[in-house]
Amino acid sequence: MKKIVFYIVLSSIMSSIITIAAYKQYAKEDPLLFPYTSKTRLTSSDSSSLVSSAGLPDFTRVVSKTIHAVVNVKNYSKKYNNQFDPFDFFFGFPDDFGNNREKKPQKNEIPGLHGSGVILSPDGYIVTNNHVIKDAEKIEITLSDQRTYKAKLIGTDPSTDIALLKINETNLPFIYFSDSNKVQVGEWVLAIGNPFDLNSTVTAGIISAKNRSLGILRGESLSSSSIESFFQTDAAVNPGNSGGALINTNGELIGINTAISSASGNFIGYSFAAPSNLVAKVIQDIKKYGTVQRAYLGVRGMDLSKTEYLKAYNKETHQNIKSQQGFLIGEIFEKSGASDAGLKKGDIIKSIDGKPIQNVADLSFIVGTKHPGDKVKVNIIRNQQKIIFHVILKDLQGRTKIRTKEEMTPSELLGVIFEPLSQESKKDFGIGYGIRIKEIRSGGRLSAIGLEEGDIILSINGVNMKKPNDVDRVLKKYSGDVTIKSIKQNGQVYIAGFEMN
Repeated sequence: MKKIVFYIVLSSIMSSIITIAAYKQYAKEDPLLFPYTSKTRLTSSDSSSLVSSAGLPDFTRVVSKTIHAVVNVKNYSKKYNNQFDPFDFFFGFPDDFGNNREKKPQKNEIPGLHGSGVILSPDGYIVTNNHVIKDAEKIEITLSDQRTYKAKLIGTDPSTDIALLKINETNLPFIYFSDSNKVQVGEWVLAIGNPFDLNSTVTAGIISAKNRSLGILRGESLSSSSIESFFQTDAAVNPGNSGGALINTNGELIGINTAISSASGNFIGYSFAAPSNLVAKVIQDIKKYGTVQRAYLGVRGMDLSKTEYLKAYNKETHQNIKSQQGFLIGEIFEKSGASDAGLKKGDIIKSIDGKPIQNVADLSFIVGTKHPGDKVKVNIIRNQQKIIFHVILKDLQGRTKIRTKEEMTPSELLGVIFEPLSQESKKDFGIGYGIRIKEIRSGGRLSAIGLEEGDIILSINGVNMKKPNDVDRVLKKYSGDVTIKSIKQNGQVYIAGFEMN
């Protein structure tokens, strides 16, 4: 009997060792697909290193394990804009620098923007903010040891202000993700970045609040689908920190520093970071599918904590809904998951998958981490009765299936719907060919390089565009550099490019 027990125990131990070894091997091969496993996590025996001999916090060991995974990102662009940029207020540049940037065209040899990025894997995948690399003609990465690389833009998602880059290098230091749902208000955090182009700067603070919505991404991406559910911290961040790491005391990534709230553009006590769970979902989608697979519940409404809006709603609908935590549905979109499941206008969403819904930020964050086809459990209150609905989420086209790059046409990957160019437009612009951008998706490849609705595409890789399906004909199964020649709506000839893979 003892022998049998011995062999059972031995077998269990060996099985555990093999399982753990296999898991670590896979995590080592592709950390982006195993975001919540951390080599930098401190063991219980290391916990004393977080407190100095004087009893004060000591983060030296955590910093030494993570600081080299934060890089400097330089955006080289000739484009300059005299219009107000919302990020100049929320995470912009000091007044003098910002004014100079607006008045002077940027030469390709001079970076127009500086920011930060975080290495996510040893083979060179880097996450940063979309606004750091927006409209870039060249992106340059500088490591903490001053090695410099040209980065390839893998993909962007303006609705979360996240971008994924890649450099050709191996054996790089990197940071694993932590589960941001476990982050608590009051816990210590460290911000690592390059404020004012000062490399490898570390500041400390605490999580001041969760699920903050600032409204800046809706202005940036011009999309009501923008997802804002920021961590608020008091760790000092300044211009140049954007895209840098927010880590916990285990040395794990819990957020990407995105914005500050300041009239001067400099830190005054409030900074905001995109949670790691949302960032992880976005970059995994970009890497795996070539584009973000965004799911939608199919509702529009408001926070019940907004008393001024609630009073107006009650007056209009002759109801007496009281201020409380939750999301009041004001509109249900046709053929959406919410419509199919039976949700109605006036329903109050209290939780999704057991997670409380206190405001719009909670709702957008939870749904934003899902994929089309995912089923969610929605608890609502209708006529003072609690009801549970099971909703199958859809994409904007009403599909419940994730589509890979191989299943998408080149036009879909570019995020554009084209239309033929009228003879009148050809005459107005003095051209004999071209196709017009009818619709363009924020976050698509052409949007990322500065093209807009109404712009005319003249040629792709030197091939003249005469009808919309010419785009798919030229780029089908194509991999490599793409050069697009276009005419902007003001008549300016605009040439830009990207890499398609």
